[in-house]
Amino acid sequence: MLTKSDFLLYVDAPMHLWAKSHGQQTNATPSLYDQHLMKQGYDVEKVAKTYLEKYILPKYKNAKLLWQPTYTSGEYQSRADGVIHELDTNVYHLYEIKSSTSTKKEHLPDATFQSIVIGQSINLETIHLILLNDEYIRGDELDIEQLFSVPDVTDEVSEMTPDILAKMRQALEIVKAEQSNSIVNCLNPKTCPCPGLCHPDLPKASIYNIPNLTPKKKRELEDIKVVSIDDIDDDYPLTPKQRKIVDVMQSRTPYLDKPTIAGLFQSLTYPLYFLDYETYDEAIPLYKGHKPYQKMVFQFSLHIVSSNSEAIQHEEYLALEPGDPARDLVKHMRKCISDRGTIIVWNKAFEGGRNKEMAELYPEYKDFLLDVNARMFDLMEIVSKGYYLHPEFLGSWSIKNVLPVMSPELSYKTLSINKGDQAMIEWYDMVNGDESKKEETAKALLRYCELDSLAMVKVWEKLRGLTA
Repeated sequence: MLTKSDFLLYVDAPMHLWAKSHGQQTNATPSLYDQHLMKQGYDVEKVAKTYLEKYILPKYKNAKLLWQPTYTSGEYQSRADGVIHELDTNVYHLYEIKSSTSTKKEHLPDATFQSIVIGQSINLETIHLILLNDEYIRGDELDIEQLFSVPDVTDEVSEMTPDILAKMRQALEIVKAEQSNSIVNCLNPKTCPCPGLCHPDLPKASIYNIPNLTPKKKRELEDIKVVSIDDIDDDYPLTPKQRKIVDVMQSRTPYLDKPTIAGLFQSLTYPLYFLDYETYDEAIPLYKGHKPYQKMVFQFSLHIVSSNSEAIQHEEYLALEPGDPARDLVKHMRKCISDRGTIIVWNKAFEGGRNKEMAELYPEYKDFLLDVNARMFDLMEIVSKGYYLHPEFLGSWSIKNVLPVMSPELSYKTLSINKGDQAMIEWYDMVNGDESKKEETAKALLRYCELDSLAMVKVWEKLRGLTA
């Protein structure tokens, strides 16, 4: 029996479906973050059911809601979210709930699979998605009538049906295949549930480390048996940025654009503020003024380098109680950052975006937050724009890849909380859960965020030494 989740595994990568069907998934346990997303999905589903009952069902005359019915058609099986049955005309309307704010690429194949299987048992007239409304801003109370948007995807599903029918047949063949020979692998080793099948003997520096390499080019290289970075020919067509990264990895030699980096550093104004945020987002907005999935800043770490002293000052803040965490955070940050000096971050789109959101939420701090953005310098761009590249970065500009190369004495691996998604979940559990673990979790969160901002200091110091 091929279920919808099986089919979506096939769409993701045929090898993933074969591995599941034959008990060869080695990385199938959901991560902490995956579990968090599943919980959010259940939360959205519960509220969406109320929305269907209260606001959608009354639009139909003499109808009833069928909640999560299961349908079988031959070797296929599907469980719907909500199906509305018009009793007088005996027609049905499918409503599929998605905990996202827009239609994602997998949603239409998902809905099409549903409509094909369900349509064999009932007279299915229309297909709809129920999405979170990204324009909804919460007031004092949650308004579920405004929380959702309901696009009609009947025409899109109809157009996609022949292609999905063919893929459904192919997926069944994959399930029944005894061997995995010639079954198509995935293109993302980092998240692969069966790396031994999709990416056996993968070298440390592989084609999957090339940033923004298209799926088409990855397949082209796989087809000619090129997986290692070392095997990419000099004349293989890459973007200039990709070619520079490949050259660095092949030569095992760092690349340094000394004049550009020196010029950028000369533009910095002391004191230097190395700033890092940690955030939490919730599908259904928790607090007034928030949108679905709005990132709430619950923590910052700030290292301050003065112009007249080698001593580095450290400031930090962590919200410890339930409720909107950011107002007191901004208030504390305002005391730590003067009206002069450059604010250095790793990915200004992230910190800058949070500042814009907080400026709207807390207008009394709007001028301060927008001024922080105006004085912001993105240290990550030194790597992401290719001014400094190292073969051990492996094509990445994540601080967690850069720091071990530039400051090997520091490590995230020794921390009990060492990833952003883990910090997010641990914080939420801390402020809403067991008081006995609060002190321990708070210390771990502070150590993690402190390393993020200290890492920027160390990278800046290293680059300054290289360009002196």
